[in-house]
Amino acid sequence: MPAPLPVPEAPGSWPALGHVPQLLRRPLAFMRSLTDHGDLVRIRLGHKPVYVATHPDLVRSMLVTDAHGYTRGIGHAKALAFIGPILVATTGEPHRRQRRLMQPCFHRERIESYVSGMCAAAEATADSWSANDVVDMLPTMTDLATAMITKSLFFSELGAQAEKDLRKVGNSILHVARMSAVLPGIYRRLPTTGNRELPPAQAVIERTIAAYRAEGRDHGDMLSMLLRTTDAAGVGLTDREIRDEIMGLAITGIGGPAAIASWIFHELGQHPDVERRLHKELDTVLDGRRPGHQDLARLTYTQRLVKEALRKYPGWVGMRRACEPVRLGEHELPAGTEVMYSAYALQNDARWYPDPDRFDPDRWDSKRSVGRVKKGAWVPFSAGVYKCIGDGFTEMETAVAVAVIASRWRLRPVPGRDVRAVHQHTHVVPGRLRMIVEPRSAARKTRAPHLAPQVSR
Repeated sequence: MPAPLPVPEAPGSWPALGHVPQLLRRPLAFMRSLTDHGDLVRIRLGHKPVYVATHPDLVRSMLVTDAHGYTRGIGHAKALAFIGPILVATTGEPHRRQRRLMQPCFHRERIESYVSGMCAAAEATADSWSANDVVDMLPTMTDLATAMITKSLFFSELGAQAEKDLRKVGNSILHVARMSAVLPGIYRRLPTTGNRELPPAQAVIERTIAAYRAEGRDHGDMLSMLLRTTDAAGVGLTDREIRDEIMGLAITGIGGPAAIASWIFHELGQHPDVERRLHKELDTVLDGRRPGHQDLARLTYTQRLVKEALRKYPGWVGMRRACEPVRLGEHELPAGTEVMYSAYALQNDARWYPDPDRFDPDRWDSKRSVGRVKKGAWVPFSAGVYKCIGDGFTEMETAVAVAVIASRWRLRPVPGRDVRAVHQHTHVVPGRLRMIVEPRSAARKTRAPHLAPQVSR
């Protein structure tokens, strides 16, 4: 075996600070720039060395083929430490057990049963708009994603209050999670709105779990499944574990889908040809009715639209830690080494995706894309042992949101606004994205066109 090669260091390191200034000022551009310096590049966070895998082969090795040599990075666990040992924070055998227990909630047949509630949530959002409203897209899509996950969690009237409370604190949950990652152990002691709102919401969830257990019925929702699933020894989740997993689902099921849906409507506003093709498909397949789960397979262009948004705007950073000495490509790394990868950099790299800055749903046409995406270069939900369990759920809820809203409304960009990709925790979100609501038909709910635009959430 050839001797390991030294790992090159990225240029621009500051004394004492390392590459922290670049990560704070322009993290997306910085991560994309690292591909110019090698397949594995060393950066410094203060005095601490961290390695960044920039080549798909190395990312796949770390996440899939040699995954036994790695565990979650320290940043991920800190971000969710305030909730407890939930699926998206655990490692090793606890993670394997919880994943097996959670998996039935995300089986295809179960996900399909959530579509009706997703449609109701999207219709409520569409009903709240009138012609010429100006919509602040990211918080609006955050509210919609919160409604979609809560309607999937609770079908029964027993869960109505829990659904209401979770929807009210959806943004607070995300904010607390993000700030806890920055100030672990400190932020949770501060008298913030989020910290005040979370305990009552958790208490309502606990009462809902108790009511479901007492009734003993399967309502077809996620909570019913969480109450019934058991491991190989016949042991199920405790009420505390279910409560914590529901909070974890709220964290992981809101921010990412909200960002992707926001980006899709932004791209539709920039590309009339893409919008026309979407509208033609929706009008042909749905003809004005809400989509059922059987319709989604026929909405092929809508699905390609979602996948292209996931390609262009995935999470910007993921981390793993070597739990034993590992060989990554031509480099040997000791146990305890922190390794980063960037789905955003990989999926916007011209080596793997031609003309990556162009938003092109047709790159996912089955006749064009079969066998063309390099393994390790498609990781919007990570991969391997710790791949996101809700990938199918996210794609379905986003497709439903787009289908319902775009069937009724066109969203036009507000003139003179520069929408940039910015990072928000691990997500890539559109900064300052406000759009003007226009009806697709005169029969839709409208306001007189001469009225000034109204700001809507």
